[in-house]
Amino acid sequence: MNTANKRSVIPLIIIILLCGAACSSVQTMPALTVPETPAGDVSELGESSVLTEKQANTFRETGETISGSDETAAEVSVTPRPAGDSKQGEKPEGTGFAETPAAASSGPVILTVSGEGTKGETAWSFVQLEAMSDGYREFVYSTTNNWPSFGQMEAGGVSLPYFLQQAGIKDNAVSFKFMSTDGYYAVLTYEQIFGTRYSFANHGAFGSSGAFPVEPVIAWVWGDAGKARRENIRPFFGQSGPWEVNTASFVKDLSKIEVSTVPAGSWAAPEVSVPDTGPVSAGTELMFLHENMDSVRIYYTQDGSEPDYLSSVYNPSASYFQPQLNVPLTLTESVTVKAFAAGFGKDKSQTVTFDYIVEQ
Repeated sequence: MNTANKRSVIPLIIIILLCGAACSSVQTMPALTVPETPAGDVSELGESSVLTEKQANTFRETGETISGSDETAAEVSVTPRPAGDSKQGEKPEGTGFAETPAAASSGPVILTVSGEGTKGETAWSFVQLEAMSDGYREFVYSTTNNWPSFGQMEAGGVSLPYFLQQAGIKDNAVSFKFMSTDGYYAVLTYEQIFGTRYSFANHGAFGSSGAFPVEPVIAWVWGDAGKARRENIRPFFGQSGPWEVNTASFVKDLSKIEVSTVPAGSWAAPEVSVPDTGPVSAGTELMFLHENMDSVRIYYTQDGSEPDYLSSVYNPSASYFQPQLNVPLTLTESVTVKAFAAGFGKDKSQTVTFDYIVEQ
């Protein structure tokens, strides 16, 4: 082999060796382990209800859901709350990290926590978040958006209640603002973070079932069900009921949490298009009205019972997506209508009552 050929072969050999070393260093992201679906054969529910009346009553009273759409079913199955999970309305016990220094160690700062609701501003690197092994959680979250579309997402990361305790939040903290690097933000109340929230194993517009409790997490492994992978940090939250819109609170590229001691207040109560001051004719159409219609869902009943998060929803879609889904109530007989408005960022409104006398 002449000298010129030797000179051309040697660089090629070096390039091949370098490529082999680089390829061998690539690590495959392990699959996210998710909670098992609650036991039981869960059938699709009817179009007229989210849960059967027996399922709804069981869920209201115990937080558990009867599997299946048969109202005579006796088996109750629910995924147990993960070990170490805080009870509704209670902060988890601290583990001594509340005095984290303002400058994060072990890498660049990716998240700061500040506000009068904290003992002082803290800054956190990804290494610090990932090191909180005691607070690590993995869940499958049922999701509903403003379209509305229904789905499920997997997420793994540090429990948000656990993390906030490490960040040194005060006992009088009541409102939390989650901010993205691009300025987008979502606000949640203390109860919406520390209270009991759920994921629905079977989740759809024509019925949701298989409720199990989930904690909110700051996740760095997340994605659609079966497609979770390592990403920038993002918070995930469960639902109070299957129609509650939670996707807007999943703030991408989370960079800051502001903690306030000033209550966010309550949502205004819904109003109606037809006053109940006198008799109305059969076939009268009744619409609910609200100053923040696209930020809340209006839950109602027509039999005089108290509405809750499993009751009928007047406005399943935002007005800018599918307004045709927000259908007026048709009054065909005398009824008592009760309703409240609820959404992330504020406490739910008071329940209002309207009594209609329908002339036949």
